[in-house]
Amino acid sequence: MNAKNLIKIVVIANILCFAGYKGQQNIVFSNDLFSGISSVASSPSHTFLNPNPWDVQLFSEDISVFNDHAYISQQRLLGLPNATIETANPKIGILGTSQANVLDFYNKDFSTAFVSSEVMGPSFSIKTRINEKAFNIGLFTRLRTQVSVVAFDNYLRFQNQNIDRPAEYFLKPINTSFMNWGEVGLNVSTQIFEQSDYKWHIGFNLKYEAGFDAYNLQNLDDLKLINEVDVDGKSKVSAEEYNIQASYATNYNFQQKKYNFKQQGKGFGIDFGLSFINQNDDEEAYDFIMSLNLLDVGYVNFDGANHRFIGNKIIDLEQNPAFENKKFDDPEEFLRTLSQEVYGNPNTSKVSTGFRIGLPTSLHFSLSKNISKNKYVSLNWIQRTPIFENTLQRINAITASYSVQKNAIGYGFSTSLYEYRNLQFGAYLRLGPLILGSDNLFPMFFKHKQLHSANFFIGLKLYPFWDNVFKRHRRQKCNC
Repeated sequence: MNAKNLIKIVVIANILCFAGYKGQQNIVFSNDLFSGISSVASSPSHTFLNPNPWDVQLFSEDISVFNDHAYISQQRLLGLPNATIETANPKIGILGTSQANVLDFYNKDFSTAFVSSEVMGPSFSIKTRINEKAFNIGLFTRLRTQVSVVAFDNYLRFQNQNIDRPAEYFLKPINTSFMNWGEVGLNVSTQIFEQSDYKWHIGFNLKYEAGFDAYNLQNLDDLKLINEVDVDGKSKVSAEEYNIQASYATNYNFQQKKYNFKQQGKGFGIDFGLSFINQNDDEEAYDFIMSLNLLDVGYVNFDGANHRFIGNKIIDLEQNPAFENKKFDDPEEFLRTLSQEVYGNPNTSKVSTGFRIGLPTSLHFSLSKNISKNKYVSLNWIQRTPIFENTLQRINAITASYSVQKNAIGYGFSTSLYEYRNLQFGAYLRLGPLILGSDNLFPMFFKHKQLHSANFFIGLKLYPFWDNVFKRHRRQKCNC
């Protein structure tokens, strides 16, 4: 692992964002009446609405990317595997504004990026009765990975534009986290207020969280950067007045260059959902739904390494033999070297072995209205709501959609506003057991002048798509 200066600790999350993906439950598909256990992560009470008596999720994968820091010029997602991507270099005329397949930068004062992937493994739900009361009970498994960087002070914009760095610069505080973790959850949903003229569904998920890899990086105060230019015009950046905390745990063996799968942390999480529904008892379809959900309340405690760097000692970030052109075997070696520079002792910076990463807590509000037989319009609003320290950050999104929902087939189209400023268009198709979708469809198939976001969802599930409420009612024995 190459690490040349202290700035790279602060910007490492940014670099990861450009190589990764951002994932979440496909918003359009989560409104589907027959989504069942597939939508449990976005609406714990939605499983009770499913008219089918059971459903089994074999697997699903939701991957996407969103950032406003970097882009690939004149390219589409499906074209990337065969493309040779160059990094922008204004000194030699490589620019994304004038040629294709260039990784270039927006060079904003502050940058935001979200990175994650969500894989749902074998999961199921089933309707049952307990003491004559109807319940929907499900078990689900997920493998989740996420990085979030919100309002990162983009000091790199000077270098990216070949502009002289200021003589003095105060890098604003930042708190960014990464986590790779597994999740096993129990979903329970049922109806309350059964004497009401309307239906009220309540649901919750209890989740055990198994942590595999994580880091948290905090620049707690303004980090003072000094740029000095010598008589030959060569500049050198140094840092002083720093207060940085860096924590990490990983299963990757840097010496053997392989991943050793084992648990590094554990924790618990909970999701809660409440739905108000206008629906006749003898019909699959509903007239209107309003749902409010609080998602991912919890955290994971990790056993790893926690380093702290506080001081006013000037540290050369460039032209420093301790970092310049040196290859580090693992993160710990780099942090020990930095500790030697800051404190004169490689062991002083390590203050503890434990740290905590909060789950990406959010509020999810949704409305859905039936406009004709099997046809619905929906509105979803997801707002990140961090609760715990060092929490992951979920992307904000507002989505309006139109869908056709039948037992054997469903499809829909959506318009989304990510971070309340980036307009995206999506669609989904549920054809028997196969589900395909994207909340950001166009970048997959059409070249974009600045490709900076994409999304794709695929799933395979088993459910009685050949059946419906009317057929089940006809098979029931009755004394007529």
